[in-house]
Amino acid sequence: MRLSTLANVLTGSGGTQQSARRLIVAVLVLVAVVVPVGAWAAGHLDTHNSTRAGVTTIGQGQAGNPTARIPYPPGTPAPALHLPALDGFGTVDLASFRGHPVLVNFWASWCDPCKREFPLLRQTLDQHKGAGLIILGVLVNDSPANGRNFMRQRGATWPAGIDQHEQAITAFKVNVGLPQSFFIRRDGTLASRQLGELTLKDLEAQLATILAR
Repeated sequence: MRLSTLANVLTGSGGTQQSARRLIVAVLVLVAVVVPVGAWAAGHLDTHNSTRAGVTTIGQGQAGNPTARIPYPPGTPAPALHLPALDGFGTVDLASFRGHPVLVNFWASWCDPCKREFPLLRQTLDQHKGAGLIILGVLVNDSPANGRNFMRQRGATWPAGIDQHEQAITAFKVNVGLPQSFFIRRDGTLASRQLGELTLKDLEAQLATILAR
């Protein structure tokens, strides 16, 4: 419909053509401003919401996300890991545990396979403390408060760090999903990596390679 025709329709109720045209122009300007802003806001919201969704979870029996054990070539050094401690006191430093077998576990409070995995980790630590086993947790894409509550509710007492700037997931190449666990020998070399949720069988097989002296 042409602007003049629309103006005639609007002035049929007693208004002037000039005021009708002004009303039409105002409406068109409003539409021109609101629609792009709305589209930007929707896109921004989608981007924000996809931050967590972009980190997938890998659980036992989860379709399309099979778990896997991946060995490393002998002598592969573990990346450096130095993060703010989740409990707010100091830092968590992998290098300080040289001489111990270490399991580094990447997790988040919103990760369902992580929830199932934690009791197994706690049981394993209790069983192998005498052999010097250390578990280090790395909280990924989550708030410290949620992480602390998660550990407290599950009786997890091992040290954990906050990967605030994605330093750890970049260094360890955690680019598939959560949880992921890395098994590190006493000499600081990588033995193997677990993509996805640990089972007792997976855990025992990989622990055997790092507990041996």
